[in-house]
Amino acid sequence: MHEVLVDTNDDGALRVTLRGEIDFTNSTEIHKIITDAVSERRPAAVRVDLAGVTFMDSTGIGVLVDAMRVALAAQADFRVENPTRRMLDQLRTTGLLTAFGLE
Repeated sequence: MHEVLVDTNDDGALRVTLRGEIDFTNSTEIHKIITDAVSERRPAAVRVDLAGVTFMDSTGIGVLVDAMRVALAAQADFRVENPTRRMLDQLRTTGLLTAFGLE
Protein backbone atom coordinates (compact mmCIF):
# COMPACT_ATOMS: atom_id res chain seq x y z
CA MET A 1 0.00 0.00 0.00
CA HIS A 2 1.48 3.34 -0.91
CA GLU A 3 -0.87 5.59 1.12
CA VAL A 4 1.11 4.83 4.28
CA LEU A 5 4.79 4.37 5.01
CA VAL A 6 6.01 3.45 8.49
CA ASP A 7 9.60 3.81 9.62
CA THR A 8 11.59 4.74 12.69
CA ASN A 9 13.39 8.07 13.14
CA ASP A 10 16.92 8.30 14.51
CA ASP A 11 15.41 9.33 17.86
CA GLY A 12 13.34 6.13 18.01
CA ALA A 13 10.03 7.76 17.16
CA LEU A 14 7.70 5.84 14.88
CA ARG A 15 7.13 7.97 11.77
CA VAL A 16 3.93 7.35 9.84
CA THR A 17 3.82 9.11 6.48
CA LEU A 18 0.40 9.33 4.86
CA ARG A 19 -0.07 10.22 1.19
CA GLY A 20 -2.88 10.69 -1.27
CA GLU A 21 -6.49 10.15 -0.33
CA ILE A 22 -7.28 8.74 3.10
CA ASP A 23 -10.90 7.67 3.10
CA PHE A 24 -13.32 4.81 3.66
CA THR A 25 -11.69 2.74 0.91
CA ASN A 26 -8.35 2.43 2.70
CA SER A 27 -8.84 3.59 6.30
CA THR A 28 -9.25 0.09 7.74
CA GLU A 29 -5.97 -1.10 6.25
CA ILE A 30 -4.11 2.06 7.31
CA HIS A 31 -5.48 1.70 10.84
CA LYS A 32 -4.22 -1.90 10.99
CA ILE A 33 -0.76 -0.94 9.72
CA ILE A 34 -0.39 1.79 12.34
CA THR A 35 -1.79 -0.34 15.17
CA ASP A 36 0.49 -3.26 14.30
CA ALA A 37 3.56 -1.01 14.06
CA VAL A 38 2.91 0.57 17.47
CA SER A 39 2.24 -2.83 19.03
CA GLU A 40 5.37 -4.42 17.57
CA ARG A 41 7.84 -1.54 17.97
CA ARG A 42 6.56 0.05 21.22
CA PRO A 43 7.99 3.48 20.34
CA ALA A 44 8.35 6.37 22.77
CA ALA A 45 6.64 8.64 20.23
CA VAL A 46 4.43 8.42 17.14
CA ARG A 47 4.61 11.14 14.50
CA VAL A 48 2.07 11.21 11.66
CA ASP A 49 3.18 13.26 8.64
CA LEU A 50 0.30 14.64 6.57
CA ALA A 51 2.33 16.67 4.04
CA GLY A 52 1.38 14.33 1.18
CA VAL A 53 -2.32 13.97 1.99
CA THR A 54 -4.55 15.39 -0.74
CA PHE A 55 -7.93 14.41 0.75
CA MET A 56 -9.21 13.00 4.02
CA ASP A 57 -12.81 12.16 4.86
CA SER A 58 -14.26 11.49 8.30
CA THR A 59 -12.94 7.92 8.34
CA GLY A 60 -9.46 9.31 7.72
CA ILE A 61 -9.91 11.64 10.69
CA GLY A 62 -11.00 8.56 12.62
CA VAL A 63 -7.74 6.85 11.67
CA LEU A 64 -5.82 9.75 13.25
CA VAL A 65 -7.93 9.64 16.41
CA ASP A 66 -7.50 5.86 16.67
CA ALA A 67 -3.74 6.20 16.06
CA MET A 68 -3.59 8.71 18.91
CA ARG A 69 -5.48 6.32 21.20
CA VAL A 70 -3.21 3.41 20.30
CA ALA A 71 -0.10 5.54 20.87
CA LEU A 72 -1.31 6.83 24.22
CA ALA A 73 -2.30 3.31 25.33
CA ALA A 74 1.29 2.29 24.55
CA GLN A 75 2.48 5.30 26.59
CA ALA A 76 3.89 6.95 23.46
CA ASP A 77 3.71 10.66 22.74
CA PHE A 78 1.53 11.41 19.69
CA ARG A 79 1.73 14.27 17.24
CA VAL A 80 0.49 15.10 13.76
CA GLU A 81 3.01 16.98 11.64
CA ASN A 82 3.13 18.96 8.39
CA PRO A 83 -0.58 19.26 7.69
CA THR A 84 -1.43 21.08 4.50
CA ARG A 85 -3.53 24.22 4.85
CA ARG A 86 -6.59 22.21 3.84
CA MET A 87 -5.85 19.51 6.44
CA LEU A 88 -5.17 22.14 9.10
CA ASP A 89 -8.56 23.75 8.41
CA GLN A 90 -10.24 20.35 8.61
CA LEU A 91 -8.58 19.51 11.92
CA ARG A 92 -9.42 22.96 13.29
CA THR A 93 -13.08 22.43 12.36
CA THR A 94 -13.13 19.09 14.17
CA GLY A 95 -11.48 20.60 17.26
CA LEU A 96 -8.49 18.27 17.13
CA LEU A 97 -5.59 20.73 16.79
CA THR A 98 -4.63 20.66 20.45
CA ALA A 99 -5.05 16.89 20.78
CA PHE A 100 -2.79 16.38 17.77
CA GLY A 101 -0.09 18.77 19.05
CA LEU A 102 -0.74 21.44 16.43
CA GLU A 103 -1.50 24.35 18.79
